[in-house]
Amino acid sequence: MKGRNADHANRSVAAVVAIVLVASAFLFLRGAPEQVVGVSQDGLVRASGLTRSAGSLVVERIDDVETSVTAVRSPVYEVSFTGNGRLDQGELVMEIDEDESLSDSALYAFDRETLNWIELPTLFDLSHATLSTSLSFSGSLLVVAGARE
Repeated sequence: MKGRNADHANRSVAAVVAIVLVASAFLFLRGAPEQVVGVSQDGLVRASGLTRSAGSLVVERIDDVETSVTAVRSPVYEVSFTGNGRLDQGELVMEIDEDESLSDSALYAFDRETLNWIELPTLFDLSHATLSTSLSFSGSLLVVAGARE
């Protein structure tokens, strides 16, 4: 009788060890999140976030873009995540000319499905003259600052 119980206990321990090893392997294969940061060439826009795939964050100013945003207060910027992954838990911070009223400003993103500019939840920081919003996306995103609607 004791032989059967010992055999059963050994199999249970072996099963638990196997489960722990397989779970650990998935953690190593998935990769740890990596912080990525991108800054526009003019230094006015900074984007950052986490990703689990290889890639980088690029912020480029795009001149001469027409928008339907009321009272545009910045150039249009394209925020791109290079690679096949996704940017999560990100943030975009845009410096605005101190002559503009920050409390009446918001950030907008271009929705490629509806072909419209949509207002993003925007925080403003009067002491640093910046607007900020959270980001999670793959591919690229067009953003601009304008008057709140």
